[in-house]
Amino acid sequence: MHKPATTWSAFRRLGLLLFLLLGLSDSLVTPLFEAPDEVWHYAYVRHLIEERTLPPLEAGSDLAQEVAQPPLYYVAAALVSGLAAERDPTALLWHNPNFGYQAGGTVNDNKNMLIHTEREGFPWRGAALAVRLARFVSLAFGLLTVVATWRLGREAFPDHPAWAFGAATLVALHPQFLFMSGVVSNDSAAAALSTAALWATVRTVHRGVTPRRALAVGLLIGLAALTKTSALLLWPLAAAALGLADGPAEARRALGRRAPALLLMTAAAAAVGGWWYLRNGLLYGDPLALQVHIHTSWGRAVPASLATLISELPRVYVSFWGGFGWGHVEYPTWIYVALGILPLVALAGWAVALVKRRLPGLGWACLLSALWLALVFAALLQWMRQVQAPHGRLLFPAIGAWGVLAAGGWRSAICNLPFAVRRPFLAVPLSALALLSLLTPWLVIRPAFALPRLLSPEEAAATVQPADLIYGDTARLLGVSLEQTSVAPGEWLEVRACWEATAPMARDYTVFIHLLGQDNARVGERYTYPGLGRFPTSLWPVGQAFCDTYRVHVEPWAPLPELADLLIGLYDAESGERLVARNSAGEVIELPVLARVRVAPASPPAVSPAYPLSYRLGESVELIGYDLSGPVRSGAPLTVTLYWRAVGQPAGDYTVFVHLLDETGNPLAQHDGPPRANRYPTAAWQPGDVVPDEHVLRLPALSPGQSVRLVTGMYDPRTMERLPVAGPEGPLPDGLVPLAALP
Repeated sequence: MHKPATTWSAFRRLGLLLFLLLGLSDSLVTPLFEAPDEVWHYAYVRHLIEERTLPPLEAGSDLAQEVAQPPLYYVAAALVSGLAAERDPTALLWHNPNFGYQAGGTVNDNKNMLIHTEREGFPWRGAALAVRLARFVSLAFGLLTVVATWRLGREAFPDHPAWAFGAATLVALHPQFLFMSGVVSNDSAAAALSTAALWATVRTVHRGVTPRRALAVGLLIGLAALTKTSALLLWPLAAAALGLADGPAEARRALGRRAPALLLMTAAAAAVGGWWYLRNGLLYGDPLALQVHIHTSWGRAVPASLATLISELPRVYVSFWGGFGWGHVEYPTWIYVALGILPLVALAGWAVALVKRRLPGLGWACLLSALWLALVFAALLQWMRQVQAPHGRLLFPAIGAWGVLAAGGWRSAICNLPFAVRRPFLAVPLSALALLSLLTPWLVIRPAFALPRLLSPEEAAATVQPADLIYGDTARLLGVSLEQTSVAPGEWLEVRACWEATAPMARDYTVFIHLLGQDNARVGERYTYPGLGRFPTSLWPVGQAFCDTYRVHVEPWAPLPELADLLIGLYDAESGERLVARNSAGEVIELPVLARVRVAPASPPAVSPAYPLSYRLGESVELIGYDLSGPVRSGAPLTVTLYWRAVGQPAGDYTVFVHLLDETGNPLAQHDGPPRANRYPTAAWQPGDVVPDEHVLRLPALSPGQSVRLVTGMYDPRTMERLPVAGPEGPLPDGLVPLAALP
């Protein structure tokens, strides 16, 4: 049973209201200029307001590559944004020097390009108000996209308004489209006018080609071409559709009759949108203004290969559904996998319909929607060949077509199911999208840009191991805790640190976290503004504390295994000068080591000693072999590399000794020391560890033919008692492991 028209009218209004509420939520929680190229999009708007002329293509310093964008959206935004009394956004552009730190899509670490303060807060004033007004223009275009998708859906499913509603709702609830409709960008304008032009084309084909309808199509194509260059592809699509409206056989006879309408459509499109491309061609010799994009840092010197394009398609898919902020803020992977069910079911539905030649709803609307989506996708691939731009939002000129095709595919997939079962199949994806889009601004976008929660110093200190270091007499490190005490090369170490300002700071200092290995080699390092890029020291309130969790990447080449020293401090990034660290007694701490971190492989490395052995020392250590750097020569150094294996947890820190003895057992040369020069003492060993351990002997002068032998072992430095040794044939005396007898 079909619902009456008044019911669907109520549903439409509800859908539009839902889009506005969700889009407004995204817009309000997204800080200013924290969207793809928003700072340059708004610079274009501001240029129009102040200069009252189009920006020249060669003067794109403040506008970057956006200077090459067609102007319709920016003119509309300038008319509204210009109502604000003060428009200069310079005071809002406080850059985060660590923006772009690759902490992973779901890790909220330096996702912000700018530092955001109360100047952006409500009630909005000046530049903040001007940018917000420009964002509302984007939201209006997004709303128009949803309306145009509904109209296109009604053409596709004239007898089934539920599927037209489904198509429009898929667009209205699309997370990335909602996000882009809430920021300063021409994407929603391109989507709105491209979808409207596609709808007008389909409507003209269905109702008959007349000059008036052709004129409307041409006007909309011209307007769409003034939003994005890719919209130019609407003209050949519409021309072919209007020319073949009666089928190929009739097209030849109807061509003369329709020629005036086609010419009128072309003339209208050229008059409305063509002047922009003519201007660029006459003034700059580049009608499409492609060179502005290609000559950026992300332009490709050589067109990308097919293999490169294929490797970048997953990024297109992810950013089509949800790459918020500057694309750095993402959902967990499982959400993208779940979202893939929607297009897969639609594709399966269309495949079944094609095989069975049962194509419900397939007509000009779906055919032209499919062709338009294919054209936009092909244009994106061609663009990606020239520019590193795997951005799913560049498909949004066809998002209305995508919504109609998705709804049609689902309809085909479930058309043979009982009516009682069909309703949930339509409701489930829409409800899931609604829930996702409802939660996204509050659980995904807002946390990525929120300031850290302020605590009392006592409350913060209770969550970490105490450190009580003061840097530059202004910042106190209350303490540090580690999420894990062992990490493998190539992995991430998470360090929680809590800070308190003891005095106001005029400068913005950078936090550094170093992992130092042997000879102070940095096996891991991080640099960031506090608050994970969001809370510079000049904003710290005195007497209040906050905590950060820093992720430090351990270098793949880190020596194995060893204990690395964890250092944390503050420094001035401009001068490179570190703030002096003092303890609670006022003593200067040259290297503020807060902890030691075990750096070891996830599984023991395979070793092949030149001289394999099997000796057990005590209950938990085994010597499995050794290497020599060369022959024993009088007066030459000799490096002995021992290979230990932990068969249990050593009870303490033992010292290794390597002795060169004469025939009577007197030492001629020796080296005693903790394993790996104390970078990996035995107390840190874990069962299964394989520990290479070098010891260098300085050999004395030896008599020709003098017999010497190498021995090794371990002892407890507190008691000087050696660990007992057992070999393949039983216990050995004196706790000595024989290595080599040399003539």
